[in-house]
Amino acid sequence: MTTDAPDSALRAPRLDVVTDLRAEIDRAAFPLELPGAAGLRALREQLLTQIDARLLPRLARLARTAGPAVVVLGGSSGAGKSSLLNAVVGREVSEAGVLRPTTRRAVLAVHPDDAAALSGGPLERLADVVVDEGVPRGLALLDAPDLDSVHPHNRSLSAQLLETADLWVFTTTASRYGDAAAWHQLTAAHERGITTAVVLNRVPGHVLAPVRADLLARMDDLGLGSAPLFVVPDAGALDGPLPGGLADELGAWLRLLAASHQGEGLAGRTTRGVWAALREQLLDLAVGLDDQVEAADALRSAVHHAAQAPAEGVADALRAGRAGAGAPTTRWVSLASTGGPLAPLVDKRLRPGRRAAAVAARSAAAAELGGEVGAALEVVLADAVASATDAVRRAWHARELGAEQVEVEVPADRTHEVVARWRADVRAVVAAPAGVLDDDGIAGLVQAGAAGVAGAAEAAAALVGAEAVPRARESLAGVAAEAVRSVVQPFLDAVEELPVTSGTGLRLRASELKEHA
Repeated sequence: MTTDAPDSALRAPRLDVVTDLRAEIDRAAFPLELPGAAGLRALREQLLTQIDARLLPRLARLARTAGPAVVVLGGSSGAGKSSLLNAVVGREVSEAGVLRPTTRRAVLAVHPDDAAALSGGPLERLADVVVDEGVPRGLALLDAPDLDSVHPHNRSLSAQLLETADLWVFTTTASRYGDAAAWHQLTAAHERGITTAVVLNRVPGHVLAPVRADLLARMDDLGLGSAPLFVVPDAGALDGPLPGGLADELGAWLRLLAASHQGEGLAGRTTRGVWAALREQLLDLAVGLDDQVEAADALRSAVHHAAQAPAEGVADALRAGRAGAGAPTTRWVSLASTGGPLAPLVDKRLRPGRRAAAVAARSAAAAELGGEVGAALEVVLADAVASATDAVRRAWHARELGAEQVEVEVPADRTHEVVARWRADVRAVVAAPAGVLDDDGIAGLVQAGAAGVAGAAEAAAALVGAEAVPRARESLAGVAAEAVRSVVQPFLDAVEELPVTSGTGLRLRASELKEHA
């Protein structure tokens, strides 16, 4: 079928605008479980389906030759959609029966003259195409799976097919017309500008009047008061075609649409009607994207803040010399008491250059003291790192930040490595006095003094100057604080890897649709 498409084409956005819009939506991501994120992810998928299945194909056809208007027969299980389609076409093109679900695969019935226009399009991938001359020329009739199917795939396919509709023939029954799921879909279709007709099928005569009145009231409340309503009497349990004449009114209306070329206007009107709803949906996505960016920023701030107190706490403790309490001080007392190898450092009876064996013994004892201090420092630092890690994890899993499902791989404990590097740095900058201690010995003495062993600090000051121990202590506080702060890095890396972007791009795309809304 052909169309005087220039007017429709002028009222629709350019194909490249919608192509760019699709790319922008595709980039949108909602990885953090913020309130409403699940709904926004579903909306994103819905819009991608809508663009792929309806908007891009229609805009492409507006630029060339229009294809048939797509009429989707959709509704709840047991509503008789397949029987209605078969009745309109005049033969069985979609399997009908009493077993549920009968429609496991969508069926698209099309007139031979319209088949080429649908070739290679998304509907060919979503449905089995049946070409039949009984289909009104200019319409493609699509029998969709049940909206409330027990099979998740069928429910998903039904929702996808609704996005392809120029006209949705909402098919329900006297016993099912109030189903919440079906009305939710009907409301969504109306909001997205899809033209709708309603078929009340299988209606027993004794309830026709009250059911019809109630259904009309519901339609009017939804803004569908002007939508066509077709009533099909109950024909009992069928395992074959509808008795003749029951669906004639629906078939005649569809043929009238096709014969009067209203199908062309239907497709154009439905396509035009979608822009206002689409623009609002884009703005909803944009707000959601901004919320994701704000939450990611809050995550960064929260993990930094969580590690700050443990980092400052360990630095303050080390500057106060608390790591030297306990075992290191006890060890110093043992080594420096009368008769101990380090006693000459305390009573100042050293005679440099004499007795190499005594120098070696003192050096070994001082180096051993340094090892004792290193072990104590590892305990202090490990406790601070563990405290920081726990605090960061608590901040990370705060419900309002939505990162509960974001995996973070925390590396192995590096406490031993940090302390060993600090001890090596001390050894590299402290020169041993000749004939008193070797390099390892003087380094151990300075390390003990830096950790808070008072006697070792005094002995080190006498041997290498008053500044050596304070410098080593400040260096220790710095590397320890940095080690504690470093526990946040895997969490910060995880934030950086989140595919969050601002909503600016979607707002720009929405503004491009404003003139069409």
